Amino acid sequence: MQFKKSLIITVLGLSILGFSTGASAANNDGLVDSEVTQSNKQADNTNLISGRAAKPSNSSRIDVYKPLLGKTYAVAKSSSTVKEDYIYAKARTFNGDGALIKSNSTSAKKTTYTSVRADNGTVYSGNDWAIGNHTYKLKGFKDINHETKAYW
Repeated sequence: MQFKKSLIITVLGLSILGFSTGASAANNDGLVDSEVTQSNKQADNTNLISGRAAKPSNSSRIDVYKPLLGKTYAVAKSSSTVKEDYIYAKARTFNGDGALIKSNSTSAKKTTYTSVRADNGTVYSGNDWAIGNHTYKLKGFKDINHETKAYW
């Protein structure tokens, strides 16, 4: 009896913990520490694969790098599970005071992936951070815009 009670309390606690983690991520409005993944809803019956509608899943992230030798930098990566008509990625680095250090962007057509690098300009990154902006466009689907953020 004591074992059953302990097991039920443990399962209940884990369920609550899992629910609260999901809720906080949902309230983040697209701004996350480093990654966003989202499925796009179909607007019409175009983009068919094997008679079924392709439902793209877009994954956006910004990664920050602090090499042992050399200056710090950030890389914004935008990828999709299907070939998008247009993918855009922008990486921006900021110092601890919020001033823009470096910005760089790229776009590609008829692809599933693009990435761009923005140097931070210093070896020391202190309170610096990076923001990535990502856009996905595919005919017949809503345009998707993500913003990601990461700290060194």
